[in-house]
Amino acid sequence: MPERYAFTWTTMVSSHTRVGDMSSARILFDEKKERNIATWNTMIDGYARLGNVESAEELLNHPPTKDIISWTTMIDCYSLNKKSGKAIAVFNDMRMNGELVLLEFSN
Repeated sequence: MPERYAFTWTTMVSSHTRVGDMSSARILFDEKKERNIATWNTMIDGYARLGNVESAEELLNHPPTKDIISWTTMIDCYSLNKKSGKAIAVFNDMRMNGELVLLEFSN
């Protein structure tokens, strides 16, 4: 049952972020003390879509764990907001944290 509850909670947060209602999304996010990574990523994406880079950065720096979606969402946020230097820095951080393995291909 806890998994179902987490899914429902994340869906409610996501519904608010998709329509740009970050105030309501943040209230729900803050009410839930045990958040899963999907909820964190949903909030980061919501702020990114609205151009609120600072709030997206704040959330990226506080989840108990990050996954490939967390990293790429933040790279997208920086790219959308014309902060290419920061996008590259996050990409490099992602590589340094072992989240990305670059493969070499040869003929």
